[in-house]
Amino acid sequence: MDERLRRLRAADRISAPMVIKALLPTLVRQHGDRVLGDDQALTAGFGRTAQQQGLAVLGVDRGHDLVTRRQKNGGALTVAGYRTALRVIEHAEKFDLPVVSLINMPGADASPKSERFGQSQAIADLIAAMGQLTVPNVVVFLGEGHSGGALAFANANAIIMLDDSLFNVASPEAVAAILHGQQTVSDAIDLLPMTASDLQQRGLVDHVIDHTQPDLVQVICQQIMATVTDLKSQTNLTQQREAKFQRFMDWWSEQ
Repeated sequence: MDERLRRLRAADRISAPMVIKALLPTLVRQHGDRVLGDDQALTAGFGRTAQQQGLAVLGVDRGHDLVTRRQKNGGALTVAGYRTALRVIEHAEKFDLPVVSLINMPGADASPKSERFGQSQAIADLIAAMGQLTVPNVVVFLGEGHSGGALAFANANAIIMLDDSLFNVASPEAVAAILHGQQTVSDAIDLLPMTASDLQQRGLVDHVIDHTQPDLVQVICQQIMATVTDLKSQTNLTQQREAKFQRFMDWWSEQ
């Protein structure tokens, strides 16, 4: 395995629950989609920061050992997870709460059960709802974020990444497989703009955080709140969000 992927998938990797605990001293968790039940990989709910700023949070976590990774399906969200996230952001819109998503996941669950219950529709619904939010919407990539499973959370006003994290439409292994072994997993990471520095250079990522900094959790929390504060001063966040991705698409079409 590529050394970068080994570090991203390490058991002691910083996690969404760790950041949420520091960001929101009190959290009212929301469980389940009221149809299929709960998704253990998702930490979702509402709370207030130490400065009394209300937030809605969505955290996707892989788990840190064999037991928790099985419980959380390795971070691959099911239909219930996406529908729970949708329920949370609908409440966030109603009560004027900024949305913060914290991501470390391989992609969406691709099991027959998820497909049977409408996985692609659940992802599409979340992407659409994220794009229509009139409140600040921030996503932080703590590790990996691949395929439509991560894209559902990334339709945001601002994207923050740790400098060693990855964000792409497919995992490095999937890219290597699509190329029929012509590229190694390491080559696949370098082939496409999926690293934080590459995506920042192309205007998609707004802030990159050095993962070696001391008190990393606090640094992430401070960057989240600074970004939320900046976004709250803008007048049309839906338009800003659309323009952000349109600029990236314009760049891509010119290549």
